[in-house]
Amino acid sequence: MNIDYLMQYLSRRLHTIVRMYTLSGELLKLICGRIDLEDHLEDERKTQKEYLLSTAAADSPIVSTDSHSVAYASAIAENSIFLIGPVILDGGAECRHRLPDSDYDSLWLSGLYHCDTASLIREILLIHNLFRTDTLTSDDAASLNCLNRKIKFEIQKHFTDIVFQNQEYSSRHNPYDQEIREVSSIRTGNLEALQKSWAEDYVGDLGILAKTPLRSAQNIGIVLVTLASRAAMEGGVMPETAYSLSDSYINKIEEVKNPEAAFQLGRQAEYQYTVLVKEAKELHFAREKEHTPDSRVSRCKDYIFAHLHGKVSTAEIAKELYINPNYLSELFKKEEGITISEYILREKIKLVKNMLIYSRYSYIEIASYLGFSSQSHLGAKFKKMTGMTLHQYREKYGVKEFDPEG
Repeated sequence: MNIDYLMQYLSRRLHTIVRMYTLSGELLKLICGRIDLEDHLEDERKTQKEYLLSTAAADSPIVSTDSHSVAYASAIAENSIFLIGPVILDGGAECRHRLPDSDYDSLWLSGLYHCDTASLIREILLIHNLFRTDTLTSDDAASLNCLNRKIKFEIQKHFTDIVFQNQEYSSRHNPYDQEIREVSSIRTGNLEALQKSWAEDYVGDLGILAKTPLRSAQNIGIVLVTLASRAAMEGGVMPETAYSLSDSYINKIEEVKNPEAAFQLGRQAEYQYTVLVKEAKELHFAREKEHTPDSRVSRCKDYIFAHLHGKVSTAEIAKELYINPNYLSELFKKEEGITISEYILREKIKLVKNMLIYSRYSYIEIASYLGFSSQSHLGAKFKKMTGMTLHQYREKYGVKEFDPEG
């Protein structure tokens, strides 16, 4: 094992100091490519070093922070203690292990590298796992470092309080079987069943998911979108489509200022996902009458959707799927009834329509975003497929306040 190279790698990844100590605390190696940090090593306190070495554990890397969000990570490997840091954890993150507070030189603090907790854990895990046969996952290490006993206790206490209050006041959550019917309606693309599940009368209330009504409603809306997107994927909607729609709804839910609007956006997402499943199942049924669908064609379509913003070629898709380009073209034409190029153009035009209706993007921006060589190139293709110019389509269907062309 080339220890020096490993330490140099970690030092450069986090732009900080990496040290190696004996178990008794004797410094064996110190690697740091930053002269400005080496000049301020004296700002680190002896009490902090003692704390870091004393808390290093064999079963998991340890991340320690102080009130300034200065953080270090330690790991024990082959009778040595490795120490990475200092760095600054973004967002004022706190960890289970708390360093003794110190007064730092402001210049020293301002020069520290910023990263998130997950990144620091990921790098220290490299040392931990390289010297062991059993692999510790990032999730396990994060749980050990980020969830302290107080948090776990507060969760259980809150849970106990909620159960007691619900029993005391005879209140309860909405029934699980109603939720099953709602999700099942989305999964099967059954709009009538979905609306019936919404209209059900039952004794129960939605949970309280935050301390303010707005945040609680936003969280409920996000839960509805998340459950609906997963049900839609199970029902046959392409994952990239479902994920992208989920991102759109969740971002909009985060923006609204009215609790009812947040909840209704969740309902709207459920409805739209159900429509998508219904359409996917109808298309699948129509194809099934002719022949059994080929999974490689589905993967091809997934790839196309994920890369609609650029130029997509049959050769690129074939390389991604490990298929001969000519064979993929024949397979796709047999399955879909059109060529791959025709399908790509059709999907791009669908997206152009959506952007013309709902976005503020100019025609040249839309053309550039979707990989057309020019606005005129897009305009010609669009008119051939729709019989309308870009301007005519936006004038007829676009949301007027979004029209950047005036």
